Amino acid sequence: MTNSQKPIVHVVFNMSAAGSLGQALGQLGVDQAVIGLPDDLSLGPINPPAADLRGQWMEETLGDDGFGDYGQRADLFWDRATDRNVTPVAWVCWRSAMESAGFLEFVWRIGGSPFRVVDITQVEFASRAGRPGPSTWHAKSFGFVPSDSIVTAGLLDSQIVLSELQLQAYRDHWERLRTESAPLRVVGDQGLQSAPMTHFDDVIASQVTSEWRNCARVVAQSLGAILDQGFWQCGDLVLWSAVRRLVDEGVFEMKGDGMVMRENHVRLSNRSESA
Repeated sequence: MTNSQKPIVHVVFNMSAAGSLGQALGQLGVDQAVIGLPDDLSLGPINPPAADLRGQWMEETLGDDGFGDYGQRADLFWDRATDRNVTPVAWVCWRSAMESAGFLEFVWRIGGSPFRVVDITQVEFASRAGRPGPSTWHAKSFGFVPSDSIVTAGLLDSQIVLSELQLQAYRDHWERLRTESAPLRVVGDQGLQSAPMTHFDDVIASQVTSEWRNCARVVAQSLGAILDQGFWQCGDLVLWSAVRRLVDEGVFEMKGDGMVMRENHVRLSNRSESA
């Protein structure tokens, strides 16, 4: 636990996880604030990650015109997460691209101010009683960890302080990713790496056949196939935009207006089948 006269603020890079952590603190009777980053820095411009630049990219690249409010909330998050009048406790799962990117940006912004870390990457969580399968599991994202598992695993007591060597390595890594400022960042055995928008094309194409298939099903099964690789890489918005791009490129054919996933269907184009 952190010993400080400054109020503790738990800094979380996943909104779902922030909610679960808040519930866990309530169950423990701990009166500490939790803030969640409402932005996903594993995609879009990060050099700098300015709200206006990211909002424009989201609209032009992903067709999402609702980023404005998220951008404003993200600015408030960063102000509070790096406030010198609080003691931050940053939570991260390195199997999640979103959480990895958010954590690295936090390390970049916090500078030399002290903070603690809860790294859940290697934590073995106990499976629920009566649940089939292994008795323990590893989270691919902090957002997958329910509040009771946070309590049972004693995560609040696993806070650590990173060495200056570790912190500098993280800053150097994020500086490289910032300089590259690729459209996507994905996580793997080598950590977080830059990636092109086409990174998930093969996974998506593996879910599409010569028969019409509902786009929501294609995206959901693509997400499942990516998750089976052991990492949480992206949300449905990235994959849905990739489906529409592959339609524009003539790889797929679409039946529908391309606006709402569940109302559209897709299949391999004749050109793709003959290739």
